[in-house]
Amino acid sequence: MPFVKLVFILLLMVIAGCAADPQGGAPPAQDAPTSTPIPTAPAVARPTYVVQRGDVQEILEFSGRWLPRDQASLAFEIGGTVRQVTVRRGDTVTAGQLLADYEITDLEDQLASAQLELETALANLNANTEGGVQSVEDLEVQLANARLSLERTRMGSPWQQLEQARVALAQAEQDLENAQRNYDEAISRPEEPGSAQTVDAAYEALQDARAGLRNAEMSYFSSAANFNSYQLQIAEAENAVISAEIALARARSGSANPEGEAAVRSAQLNIDQIRADIARSSLYSPIDGVVLEVNIQPGDQVEPFTTVIVVGLPEPHEIIASLAFGDAQRLSVGLVGTCNVLNRPETAVQCIVRQLPLSARDADQTTRIAASLEDVATDGAVIEVQMPLQVREDVLWLPPVAIRTFQNRTFVVLQTPDGPRSVDVQIGLQTDERVEIVSGVNEGDVVEAP
Repeated sequence: MPFVKLVFILLLMVIAGCAADPQGGAPPAQDAPTSTPIPTAPAVARPTYVVQRGDVQEILEFSGRWLPRDQASLAFEIGGTVRQVTVRRGDTVTAGQLLADYEITDLEDQLASAQLELETALANLNANTEGGVQSVEDLEVQLANARLSLERTRMGSPWQQLEQARVALAQAEQDLENAQRNYDEAISRPEEPGSAQTVDAAYEALQDARAGLRNAEMSYFSSAANFNSYQLQIAEAENAVISAEIALARARSGSANPEGEAAVRSAQLNIDQIRADIARSSLYSPIDGVVLEVNIQPGDQVEPFTTVIVVGLPEPHEIIASLAFGDAQRLSVGLVGTCNVLNRPETAVQCIVRQLPLSARDADQTTRIAASLEDVATDGAVIEVQMPLQVREDVLWLPPVAIRTFQNRTFVVLQTPDGPRSVDVQIGLQTDERVEIVSGVNEGDVVEAP
């Protein structure tokens, strides 16, 4: 029995071996796995720039407005509270038109009171025809003294100072005209030797002439004001003579009352002063023109001689820009550039700097640019201005991004057959778009960006 079991087990092992290998050989070896290659990313090429030849320009860009060239700044002579403003910016006005005025209720009340005082003085004068009357002899002396005072006043007339100021003003105007002509001639001959020094000297002379004209104008206006004031003194002296003559005539006729007449005159002068203050509390347009600025509104408190409204003549126009004084000093009168209406490059025309602020304390801090934009620009339009400050013509240049710096070294990396090579360069004029290359590279060289 154990023998039968052993045979049975051996038989099962033979059958299992045949099933594992039908051909009776060893089981076949499995194929080795195939590896999949991973692609290598290509190297990223650096941007390159070619050394080119052309112009490098430093340009000052700013904007201004297309406004009338000739303007009048209007201000109240006295302080007050604005009652009404009858115009807005852009309105067309005529000479003599009311533009704004103050609250004048107090002045109107004062005028009514002064008129009442005048009526009372007149009533007293008419009622007091007797008593307190000066003698004819006294009034004759008063008349003689009034005539002497009138003659003394006439002899002290400052007409000589006014005439001297007028002559000085005419000379200053002639000096400015000569300086402008010399400057125009200097800038028209840039090719002559020493042209830059000649232009600078002519420009300094032009600035001095402008300052001289301003001083002469101020002196003339001051002299004219003094002369006009003196004319009023003469008129007052003449009135005093007339008053003395009337008083003497009334005394001779037995109806004189100098004190009453003095009260009447005082009341009338008070009325005249109040009416003058009322007139000075209103602003009227001095010309037929256009309102350029309105800086007040009803209820505002205004100080005397503060510009509140600006009126200009309709023509001619020019570009008026408000630049920082430092930027304005980078320009020069006569400098030529290009101007165009904002966002309309097709309107570009040549333009020229006409006027600059004389100093940081100059009352007019605007920069004036003359241009021919009448057919394309509307009143108040924004104008873009490009003025070349420095120009390098026909020079080698690269964009700023191609220039490298390290410590005190300025260099570029050239592409050469032997590979990249760093080369020191000397740079000149630099702008946001181009850098002048004075030395170190040649036209056509290829430069790698950092």
